[in-house]
Amino acid sequence: MSRGLRDRLRLVLRTGPVGTDENAGAGATPPALPWTQLVAFTEDCRVSGRIQLDSDRLSDTLNGHRDYLLCDVLVESLEDARTIHADEVPIARDELIAVLADGPRGDPARRTHTLTYPVTVTAGPYLIRGNLHALPGVEPLASAHHRRPMIPLSDAWIEYRSGGSSQTTSCGTIVVNRETADWIQLGFVPSSAVTGAGADAAPRTMGVAATEGSWRT
Repeated sequence: MSRGLRDRLRLVLRTGPVGTDENAGAGATPPALPWTQLVAFTEDCRVSGRIQLDSDRLSDTLNGHRDYLLCDVLVESLEDARTIHADEVPIARDELIAVLADGPRGDPARRTHTLTYPVTVTAGPYLIRGNLHALPGVEPLASAHHRRPMIPLSDAWIEYRSGGSSQTTSCGTIVVNRETADWIQLGFVPSSAVTGAGADAAPRTMGVAATEGSWRT
């Protein structure tokens, strides 16, 4: 990406040096924004690094911007598992398929009572399973369709191949990009049902059981 975009990202996602605002009064220095680790999955790479949050949760920061700047980055090719280190890597939201969240869950006072629904997501070379949270009485997939594009799933795991080997990573929370997903299916669909599935493929329907949960969505 261009250097101009990188400069804009610094302005959006980083705190400026102390004292740069000539109009700021004494004691007006803003608090430092927290950093968090993340692992991002794109169509052909696994990218790990750090990002500076400007919201309570990583998913809110991802939904609040279309471009991000990752720091202290390791990029792993899914084709041959080769890795590249970089101090900074700018990345656009439309390049993201999913992000493993390793940060705060937000203000507990803002959480609402929800039901959890097991879902399976396919996107490019990835198969993702986790629990989608929706308000009681709301159809879960309709709710996901009308929400912001970066949607967190709890108790999740992701499957993919890197360097010819199968990889499975379990995590507390994964944030999936609805806009780059091929499809989202209610129920946990087995890997054998979606092998080779693309945007036009449809898995067989699995049973859906809602369980109560409390997790802000």
